[in-house]
Amino acid sequence: MDLSLGVLLEWLRSSCHPEKVSAYSGSCFPGAPRAAGEARLAMIPEKMRQLLPEVELDPSVICFLLGSSTVAFLALKWMGKKLVQQRMREARRYRVQALGQMEEAVQQFKQQNPELQASHILSLPLCELAKKLKEESLSPESVLYTYMDKALEVNRDVNCVTDFIQECVHRLQEVREQKEKGLLYGVPVSIKDPIGYEGHVSTCGLGQHLGYPEQEDSILVKVLKKQGAIPFVKTNISQCLINYDCSNLIFGQTVNPLNHKKSPGGSSGGEGALIAGGGSILGFGTDIGGSIRLPSSFCGLCGFKPTGYRLSGPVNYVQTVTGMVGPMARDVDSLALCMKALLCDDMFRLDPTVPPMPFNEEVYSSCKPLRIGYYDTDGYFLLPPCMRRAVHETRMLLQEAGHTLVPFVPPRINFVMNELFMKGLFADGGTALLKKFELDSVDPNSCSQINCYRLPFLLKKILAFLTKPLFPRFASYLNALCGVWSPKEFSELHAALMTYRWEFASRWRNLGLDVVLCPVLGPAFTVGYPGRLTAAVSSTMLYNVLNFPAGVVPVTTVTEADEEDLKHYTGHYGDPWDRRLRQAVEGAVGLPVAVQCVALPWQEELCLRFMKEVERLAQREKKKNKDNLQRWGFQADVASDVSQRDLQSGICRSHIALQRDGQIEASRTTVQTNMLLDVERTAAQIDLLADVQSDVQAKASCTTVQTDVQKTGSQTDLLIDVQPDVHTQSSCPDVQPDVQPQSSCPDMQPDVHPQSSCPDVQPDVHPQSSCPDMQPDVHPQSSCPDVQPDVQPQSSCPDVQPDVQPQSSCPDVQSDMQPQSSCPDVQSDTQTQLT
Repeated sequence: MDLSLGVLLEWLRSSCHPEKVSAYSGSCFPGAPRAAGEARLAMIPEKMRQLLPEVELDPSVICFLLGSSTVAFLALKWMGKKLVQQRMREARRYRVQALGQMEEAVQQFKQQNPELQASHILSLPLCELAKKLKEESLSPESVLYTYMDKALEVNRDVNCVTDFIQECVHRLQEVREQKEKGLLYGVPVSIKDPIGYEGHVSTCGLGQHLGYPEQEDSILVKVLKKQGAIPFVKTNISQCLINYDCSNLIFGQTVNPLNHKKSPGGSSGGEGALIAGGGSILGFGTDIGGSIRLPSSFCGLCGFKPTGYRLSGPVNYVQTVTGMVGPMARDVDSLALCMKALLCDDMFRLDPTVPPMPFNEEVYSSCKPLRIGYYDTDGYFLLPPCMRRAVHETRMLLQEAGHTLVPFVPPRINFVMNELFMKGLFADGGTALLKKFELDSVDPNSCSQINCYRLPFLLKKILAFLTKPLFPRFASYLNALCGVWSPKEFSELHAALMTYRWEFASRWRNLGLDVVLCPVLGPAFTVGYPGRLTAAVSSTMLYNVLNFPAGVVPVTTVTEADEEDLKHYTGHYGDPWDRRLRQAVEGAVGLPVAVQCVALPWQEELCLRFMKEVERLAQREKKKNKDNLQRWGFQADVASDVSQRDLQSGICRSHIALQRDGQIEASRTTVQTNMLLDVERTAAQIDLLADVQSDVQAKASCTTVQTDVQKTGSQTDLLIDVQPDVHTQSSCPDVQPDVQPQSSCPDMQPDVHPQSSCPDVQPDVHPQSSCPDMQPDVHPQSSCPDVQPDVQPQSSCPDVQPDVQPQSSCPDVQSDMQPQSSCPDVQSDTQTQLT
C-alpha cells in the first residue's frame, strides 16, 4: 500500500513538473536517461487498471441510471412540496382551532363579568390605560379579554391574526405576582409573525418553516414580559417579507380596515390592520425598507423605526441595509412610552450589542424651537398630490408655531435606490431568496417581483440595455438585481455606502438642521399593486440605507380635490411605473395621509419629540376646522330662522308701501268702472250688449295699461325703500356671484335664506305676474328673468325655491294688490268685478 501511494504521488508530481522526472525515475544515478522515467510512468495507469474491476458499461445502463436519478430527484422534490402543502393545511386548521379557543375564553369571561364596559376600555389611549392598570382601577383580565374580543371581530373583517398565544391567559397570574409593576403592566400587545415566541412558529409566510416552533422567546418578548406586557396574538405578513402588501399562501390576504379594496401595507400589514381596526393598542413590526412606516401610512397610525441596534432585533444579513424592530400605535405618546419601557437594564443585559442608552425624557419633553429641513419629493418617485400637500400644510403649521423651516434636497436618490439599496439587498443576485421558493409556491401578489429575480444574469443585462432608452428606471433596477460577484466589488459597494452617509450627514450639518420633514408613500394602494411597484419605496428605504431613526404621523385625509389633481399626475418620468402608481392610489377619498419625520442616528427621543409636535399641530388644526364647521352650521340654522322672520317683516312692509299706491290706483279704477257701467247700460238698451261689452273691456284694458305706465315712476321710488328687506333667492343677473347665500339687507342677519335678494324684483305684486316692471295686468305666463316669484307658484323662473309661500303671512297688513292674501284684515280692491 505504501508503495502504491508513493508511485501515485510520484506520478502526480511528475505530471506537474515533467522536467524533474529524471531525479525520481527509478535510477539511482544523476543524469539517468529521461526515457527510463517515462517508461516507469507508462506503467502507472496499467497498475491502476489492475486494481479496479474490469466492468463494461452498456450505454443503455448509463441512460437508465441517469433517468432514474432524475426521476428520483423530481419525486423527492414533489414529495417535499406535498409535505409543505400538507403542513400549510394543518397550519390553517390549527389557526381556526386557536381562534375558536380564544373566542370560547372571551365568551366565558363575558358571562362571568356582564358589567364589563368594553367600549370604555377600547377608547383609552395607551398612557391612560397603563396608568389605570397600575392604579388597579382596571384589572389586567378585563383589558386582555376586551382586546381579545375586539381582535376576533377585526380578524373576521380583515383577516389579520395568524396565531393566538394561549399562554397569555397564564401570563395574567405571572403579571400579578411581579414585584415591580413595569411601564407596560397588564397591557396586551400584538407581535409580527417573525418575532420569536417560545412554542409558536415564525413562518415568514413560507410553508417550509411550519412544524418548527421557536425554542425560546426573542429578547424583545423577554423584555416586554419583564415590563408587564402580555403578548396575545401574532399577525399576518407578506410572503418572505419581500413585499409591502400583506398576503401569503398560508393565511391569505389581509385587507385595509378603512377600505377593503385597499392594502394595509407591509410587510407588517397584519399589525397595521389590527391596530387600525381597534383590536390592539400596541404592536411590533420589523422594518428593512419601510415595513413599519408603510403600514402606518396606509392605515393612519403612528409607526417608528429606531436606529439599528438601538433595540434588540433581527440579525442583518445585508451590509448596506439596516433592518430594525419597532413599535406601532395610535399616537406618538404610546410610541414614546414603549421606547421608554424597552430601553431598560433588561434590554442592555440580555443583548450586549445594544448600547446602554436609556430613554432621554428631557429631550422628548423639550419645547425648544426646531430647525427643520423639508422636501416634498426625492426626485426618484414623485408621490401623489395629497402626500406632497400634507408636507406643505405641515410645514406651514410648524412655521406658525415658531419653528424654522429650511428647504433640503437629499442627494443622489437614484444612486441610493439602485446601487446601495437594491444591489446591497440582492448582492448575490437573489440566489438565497429564490432558494426559499424551491419547496414553496409563489404568492400571486409577489409573482411579478419574483419573476424579475429569476431572470438569468445575462438576460437581465440584455433587457437592461434594451429598455434603457425608454424605461431608464427599470433598466437600472435590472442592473441592480444582478448583484455583486466579487469581493472587490462588494468592498467598493460598502465604501460607496460610507461615502454617501457622510455626504448626507454633511449636507444636514451644513444647514444646521435638527430634524427633517419629508413625504412617505401613500395613500393606501389597491390590493395587488405593491408587488408591481417595488421601486416606489424610495421615500422610506433611504433611511434604512442611512440607518437614521424615522417615524410616520397621519396629518390629514385624501380629498376630492386630491382625486382631481391625481388625474393630471404624470410623475417624474411619465413611464409605466408612474402610470401604475396613479392607478394604485385611485379611489382613496377619506383615507389617511401621513408625513415622515427623521432625525440623526441615536436621536430617537428627538425624532419622537418632532413627531409629537407634528401630531399636536395636526390635531389642533383638525379640531379648529371641525369647530368652524359646527359654528358655521349653527349660525346658518339660527340665521335662517332670523332671516325668515325678517323676510316676513320685509314682505309686510312692502305690502304697506304698495297699499298706499294701490289706494290711488283704486280711485282711478273706480272712475273707469263707472264709465264701463254706463256703456254697458247703453248697449243693453239697443240689444247690442254682447258686442259693446267686449269693446268696452278692451278699452278698459288699454286704459289700465296707460295708468300703470304713468305710475311706474312713483312705484319705483316706493319699491326702492321696500327692496332691501326682501330676502328671496333668484337667478337674476344683478346678483353678485361671490356673495354668500345670505341676505344683503343691512339690518338683517346675513344668512342663507331660500328666497330672492334680486334688486330688480318687486314683491307682493299681482300673484300671477312674472314681468320685470311689475305690471299687474300682464299675462301670468310671462317668463321675464327679473321676475319676483315669491307669491307665484306657477312661475317659470328656474331658481325659484319651492319653500316660498304664495301668500302673505302677515295678519295685520292690508294688501290691495293681493286678492288671495291669507291676512284676515287685508282688503283686496285691486281687481274690481264688472257688474
